[in-house]
Amino acid sequence: MNALLALLLAAAPCAVGVEWRDEGVVQLLPACPPAFTPTQEGVRNAIRQAGRRERLLVGFGRVAQYPWLSSLLARQASSSRYWPEERSVPEGYVARALMGMPEFTALFDPPWRIASIVVKDARLKPASQLDLPQGHPLPPDFTLPYDAELFVTLLR
Repeated sequence: MNALLALLLAAAPCAVGVEWRDEGVVQLLPACPPAFTPTQEGVRNAIRQAGRRERLLVGFGRVAQYPWLSSLLARQASSSRYWPEERSVPEGYVARALMGMPEFTALFDPPWRIASIVVKDARLKPASQLDLPQGHPLPPDFTLPYDAELFVTLLR
């Protein structure tokens, strides 16, 4: 019976809750590492709760809490011609990469649009410790972004 319960819990989707912090500031709260769909549902829930506001600040917390996003970020940097030159300021790179990433921008439905992305405390890991495609041409000790504190300002 314990094995069956563990299997059901593992298969259950991970919900992403929302918590209002201040006027127009909402924090996403993943119950466990969510996939894309539960993340999108959490964002949509926050947007629904925003009511008639014209501006909304969405705090994601750490990108590493969202394995799908963390993996996309590392993969984006691994194939970017800009990443090697921008490693000295990884926060700027991460913000620009997310802004140009359709999988990320798809989280926000019209009429909302991303006004800005603020990234703090970006973290890097060696390529050998990240989920990259087999046979990837990077040296194992080459570092890539995989995590950061993330805040997105939306405007209607």
